[in-house]
Amino acid sequence: MTYLIRVAGIALTPVLLTACADSVVRLRYAPDPSIERLATAQAVTVFRFADARGDEGDNDPLRVGGVYNGYGMRLQKIMTRTPWPEALVADLTAGFAQRGVSAVAVTDRSYAPGTPVSTRLVLGGEIRNFSTEGRWLGLMAHVSGIVRLYDQRGGLLVEKRVSARVRPGQALGPVYENMLNEAVQQFVRQVVTDPDLTQRIVAAQ
Repeated sequence: MTYLIRVAGIALTPVLLTACADSVVRLRYAPDPSIERLATAQAVTVFRFADARGDEGDNDPLRVGGVYNGYGMRLQKIMTRTPWPEALVADLTAGFAQRGVSAVAVTDRSYAPGTPVSTRLVLGGEIRNFSTEGRWLGLMAHVSGIVRLYDQRGGLLVEKRVSARVRPGQALGPVYENMLNEAVQQFVRQVVTDPDLTQRIVAAQ
């Protein structure tokens, strides 16, 4: 009996190792036709969002999710070759451009009130979720965080939570990658078209 158990364990080892290999997804933002252009708008500086994901992200800007079994044990990490905080700044900048808002991207640091900027408005905040996952109850991508809009002197104008959740769709291709990119697109659209942010962007003088 002992011999048979050892043989079975050896036979299963390659399968377990294969299941634990990291998966890589590509972050890509596509132009969103649902974003309406503003007639007039003030420029915004978009700073890197702080990583507030806790254990979900392993403090790794390349970690964007995982696959878990029914006991919550992680079988696989989902990684990206592009640090997600830098990609998110670029995506928000692109979203603002579609909105008719000139945006300056700062990808290497988060905003601290009082930091000198050339624009009248500053966007920053923190990300609580940035992941695409497979769990016992199904697949989902989730991007959420606290978005803050400041004036040029660092005064807080708007603060709100933004969240986008996506389940598998009909698009062909890698499901985890597609879900995450759709969640990012929804998050960006919510931020750049938010009524409170838009009011400040249009009215800032």
